[in-house]
Amino acid sequence: VFDTFHNIFTGMFQPGEISATTAEIHKIDPNFDLTLFSATLRLEIVPNVLEAYLRSDIEILENWCQERALGQFKHMLAAREFSGTINLIDIGECDILSGCMLELGPVFMFNVATQQHFVKTEKVAAVEGGSEAAEIVEDSIKTVNYMIAVCRDQSMLDPKAAWTVLEIVEHVVGDYV
Repeated sequence: VFDTFHNIFTGMFQPGEISATTAEIHKIDPNFDLTLFSATLRLEIVPNVLEAYLRSDIEILENWCQERALGQFKHMLAAREFSGTINLIDIGECDILSGCMLELGPVFMFNVATQQHFVKTEKVAAVEGGSEAAEIVEDSIKTVNYMIAVCRDQSMLDPKAAWTVLEIVEHVVGDYV
């Protein structure tokens, strides 16, 4: 799925599309800087979106996502095999792979690697007069890659609030070593 998503999107883009997309954004936001935008992705957008996803917080995801991406998150939540707690530990650099102009506005596609802490606990019966305790059954750190497409709403003047997730694909690589 990850490779299919990448192939579809990169097939839509031609070399130089990042600069053409950036030029379109400059028409309404002359201060737009791709390096600062990449930092905004890493420090603000990606953490908000992924933490809401990991907590299964659909209400927050509705604020950050287009309808298609929201459907993808709901599908990923329904298909999630892990039933414990997942915490976001680290977010790598957001590598912008391509860009294009759609009817919705400018779109950038980027790849980001994260490290996530997976903890599964089970309740253990109380011993005479004691309270229930939790026993850790599984405790691991996994690398999880995401390919994400974000779209800018050209009608919004606040550059940070104007970006929403258009598409997302998740790929669990395995235990972090």
